[in-house]
Amino acid sequence: MPERPPTPRQLDIPLVWEQELPGAPPSPAEPFPPPLEEDEPVSLGRLWLGILADGGAVLLAVGLFWSLAAFLGAALRPPQLVAAGMAGFLCATVVALGCFWGWRGSPGMLLVGVSFSDPQPFARAARVWALWIAALPLLGLPLTLRVRGLTGAERAAGSRLRLRPSHAGA
Repeated sequence: MPERPPTPRQLDIPLVWEQELPGAPPSPAEPFPPPLEEDEPVSLGRLWLGILADGGAVLLAVGLFWSLAAFLGAALRPPQLVAAGMAGFLCATVVALGCFWGWRGSPGMLLVGVSFSDPQPFARAARVWALWIAALPLLGLPLTLRVRGLTGAERAAGSRLRLRPSHAGA
């Protein structure tokens, strides 16, 4: 059987985006910040601030739904207040579930720069979300208690909490 001829070397040409533009500033040596220490635990104060921000977001959603109900002409009797408040609470918690699943943290946690280190499958994100809902009236105490080095949130998520890198220079 005859041997095949060698393939042409036409793909060895540098592509346009691989070349330096004339007059362009030199590219930085390291475009991303250095990785954070894995062993450094997130401070409980930062986690608690995230939980307080979550409580504020839930109260804001409830207030927005009460305002929307008043704008649409509801008389705001107690059953109407309860229905509008529950709709706002449901909206805020669904957003939080999406944040746990997609971005590995609640909106308040993401606001203060904290997230879980591993991606969350939907079932695990729903478990953390249920604990988050139960902990909101208790000011997040079950989420922040450390037992053997792990917080309640880390135990429910099966993942360590970490600081999110800031992309201020990006």
